[in-house]
Amino acid sequence: MNKPTIIDISKATGFSKSTISKSLNDSKEISKKTKNIIIKYAKKINYKPNFFASHLRKNIVKNVAIIIPNILNYYFAKVLKGAQQEFFDKGYDLMCFVNEESISREKKILEKLKNGSIAGLMISPAKNPFSKKISKQLVEIQDYQIPIVMFDRIVGDFKCDKVFIDDFQSTYDIVKHLVSRGKSKIALVSPIHETLIGKKRYDGYKKALKIEKIEYDENLYIPLNSGNTIQSEITKLAISKKIDSIICIEQHITVAIHSLILNLKFNIPKDIAIVGFTDGPLFEFIKPSITSINQHGEYIGKLSAKILIDRIENNNNLDFVEEKVPTSLIIRGSS
Repeated sequence: MNKPTIIDISKATGFSKSTISKSLNDSKEISKKTKNIIIKYAKKINYKPNFFASHLRKNIVKNVAIIIPNILNYYFAKVLKGAQQEFFDKGYDLMCFVNEESISREKKILEKLKNGSIAGLMISPAKNPFSKKISKQLVEIQDYQIPIVMFDRIVGDFKCDKVFIDDFQSTYDIVKHLVSRGKSKIALVSPIHETLIGKKRYDGYKKALKIEKIEYDENLYIPLNSGNTIQSEITKLAISKKIDSIICIEQHITVAIHSLILNLKFNIPKDIAIVGFTDGPLFEFIKPSITSINQHGEYIGKLSAKILIDRIENNNNLDFVEEKVPTSLIIRGSS
């Protein structure tokens, strides 16, 4: 049997979660009659207040958590670095969890965290379509007055603070850049097509093609699913000269395509230009070096941490913030 929550009390008594929380904490804002109704029902279902979380909110203990999809991804490593530094400077201990792009793993992590081990949570959800069960677990964490900051991969209809890059503008800028280099047969490879950011980047790509009066070719949009390989598809497009440039929105696949194009004896960027996402040493030192979008991961981490700390320490009821961070196009040898 699941542990009783404030949601259960709310459904049974008809009072809001905020009223219930205040009643259980003996707030003077709530009438004695309302408190009695709520406390009586809480005892009936054996509800146990999350005293540890309460202590955390009062800064007796300062633990926060971050959930990222992939620890080996350079962008998420930079986010982690920025967040860690900000939390460390403010006296917080950071626990890091990796969902490994798995909804089931993410659910297990959230199940552990909602039991009161943290004062706040930063999360970039797994790239699978957003699960209502995950949403329910995040709401349960919020019900303990534990604030959440969602970064990078945001979910449009989930209410919390959010920090993300301008995904639409990033691919729009890439297409404009490639066109300025004389390219017009531009492919887009997307292993995150089912996520909101994947859709935003796709929209930016299509919009820029339209502005540049380049007809959209559905064969040049390549959405990848888990386990898929694109070697044969890219080879076919390259040999038939149906592409003169490739945008790839995942770091390791970008490097794989770069290697493939060179092995096929094409010149980069004269024959086929390549642009990737997540700037870092891997793109800088490969030959020819890869033009890429800098997503400013360290800044994203610092900003997300600052917003979360403010929520924890001030416990304010202000509207949730949505911070859109511009990207930078780093032009190198591949374009």
